[in-house]
Amino acid sequence: MNAENSPRPGRHGYIGPSLRVRGRLRGTGPVHVRVDGKFEGDVTMEGELSVGESGVVVATVEAARVEVVGQLRGNVLATDEVAVRDGGLLEGDVRAARIAIDDGGALVGRIEMDFDVDDARRTS
Repeated sequence: MNAENSPRPGRHGYIGPSLRVRGRLRGTGPVHVRVDGKFEGDVTMEGELSVGESGVVVATVEAARVEVVGQLRGNVLATDEVAVRDGGLLEGDVRAARIAIDDGGALVGRIEMDFDVDDARRTS
């Protein structure tokens, strides 16, 4: 994953730098949403959420993949990978199959790996 690359094939969403959005973001299938503005609420999607350098997300997030270059404040449940890139800040607990924290990236919270995601959803 790389927030600077174009999104993967499928459906795409974009919250630009001048936008502030509050609410619920939901998606099924190969959805890719990039946030360069501000989003507050909750995110549930089968695809990928990318928080760009100027992006701020304050939400509980469930997605296959999450990449943070900006700021994400909230707990994250990912079926695949969570990546915090150089300059990114993730404040919240993370449950994922894979986690990457690049030099210059920061994660403040608990990390839980190697679990069954379906079981985790039932107990949440």
